[in-house]
Amino acid sequence: MKLVMDLPIKIAIGSGAGLLFGILFGWAIFPALLHHKISSQVALKKGGEIREMIVKFPFSFDFKIYMFNITNPMDVQKGDTPVLDEVGPFFYEFYDEWKEKVNVVDDDTDDTMTFNAQNTFYFNQEKSGKLTGDELITIPHPFIVGPAIAAKREKPAMLSLLNKAIASIYHAESIFLTARVRDILFDGIMIYCNVTDFAGKGFCSVMRNDVKDLVHVTDNVFSFSFFGPKNGTFDPRPTKMQRGIKNAKDVGRVLEFDGKPNISVWGKKDCDEFRGTDGTIFPPFLKEEDGLLSFSSDICRSLPANYVKDVVYKGIPARYYTATLGDMSKNKNEKCFCPTPDTCLKKGSMDLTKCLGAPLVITLPHFYDADESFLGPVRGLHPNVKDHGIYIYFEPMSGTPMEARKRLQFNIPLEKIDKIALMKELPEALVPIFWIEEGVALNDTFINQLKSQLVRTIKIVTIMKWVIILLSIVGIGVAGFLQFKKNTGFAVTPTYGGNNELKKTNNIISTISNADNRTSY
Repeated sequence: MKLVMDLPIKIAIGSGAGLLFGILFGWAIFPALLHHKISSQVALKKGGEIREMIVKFPFSFDFKIYMFNITNPMDVQKGDTPVLDEVGPFFYEFYDEWKEKVNVVDDDTDDTMTFNAQNTFYFNQEKSGKLTGDELITIPHPFIVGPAIAAKREKPAMLSLLNKAIASIYHAESIFLTARVRDILFDGIMIYCNVTDFAGKGFCSVMRNDVKDLVHVTDNVFSFSFFGPKNGTFDPRPTKMQRGIKNAKDVGRVLEFDGKPNISVWGKKDCDEFRGTDGTIFPPFLKEEDGLLSFSSDICRSLPANYVKDVVYKGIPARYYTATLGDMSKNKNEKCFCPTPDTCLKKGSMDLTKCLGAPLVITLPHFYDADESFLGPVRGLHPNVKDHGIYIYFEPMSGTPMEARKRLQFNIPLEKIDKIALMKELPEALVPIFWIEEGVALNDTFINQLKSQLVRTIKIVTIMKWVIILLSIVGIGVAGFLQFKKNTGFAVTPTYGGNNELKKTNNIISTISNADNRTSY
């Protein structure tokens, strides 16, 4: 009898303890353990797996280049609308040395690492299909149009002298250059500066001393290309970033570039400060409103990617982010990217003159998400989000980008300049030269690791905590039911000994009832 009476209490105590454990383990203990484990894994400590991975990636990244061929250059020379034909992609890969971090120096005191980035490009003939790099294309000549646009903006008094220098050096009939793709991108276009006239010598002297990415073949022969000077070399400007050992949310955060605590290009804190990582790693436990921020030295700014929606990527719960170049003409926080306070570019574009020293403008490919006015002066572009947008599939718990596509288009402005003979009749247009796509998608090996080490663990613990909680609630219910039955049983159980005692009691009750003239019990 004692065992029956104690059973509900025992069940209730055990179930209550189970409920408390399920709640504490599911919402306090396990998250704390998981947070500690992930924080320890993502920290860029010496010998760590993540550290080794971002210093030298164990898998390849894709790098595609799409060129724009102007099919009617002589008509454009006379004022017609440029007609563009996209040629590509020319497919490159980065193996082992893709943005390899070299000359790595650790500082344990402030929890930082300093390094130089190295880039090496490998042409992939198989993925490029029939394209070889020997295709001839026509683009605006960067070293004719670029200096002319720069002189018009900054030193208009020099235009007449520049006009003579262009005629002396190039002997050109138009402002357009026709050359092989591989020469424009990597091998180099020759500029022969063995001239003797004053204007030509002066122009060559400026190129020799002031143009940093110009290759000096000889003292009077230069070579330029868009990617050649960066291929197989490391950036001499070091980057300092947080290792995240002391605080995981700081992992990868850029602190300095080229020895400076800010970019010192745009002249205002909002645009000059480093925000985010270098793009090879992101901190864990990011909230939706945090966004993904990464600093790119190629465009001298940090670029934010904003949360769009929750998705499932190859069986893994993830977030989908997209990025744009913003709208400096309307967003007060982006006004410092304007060429001057009174000359802001339209939505979806950014002038890199202050960054690169050349009047190049970046947009998304085919002017996607840019002001519609950019499309009118050119023909042959077809913008769409699938092919031309920037996006990231991101696992927020571990801070892992599972698939990402960064796309940027480089354009050069055409303008009518009366004092430059080759530019007197040009139309006003922003002309695309090429666009690039940097992309990565984790292979099945890394996806399965992420599933087994994180997703499945979380799923198992989630199932376990709810099973414990539900069983505990059921147990409490059973205990209550048993206690109810026990209490009900005591109410109807006779408390007097034998039938004779019960009869005597009933007689007493009956007599009292009759004495009060009430119906007998």
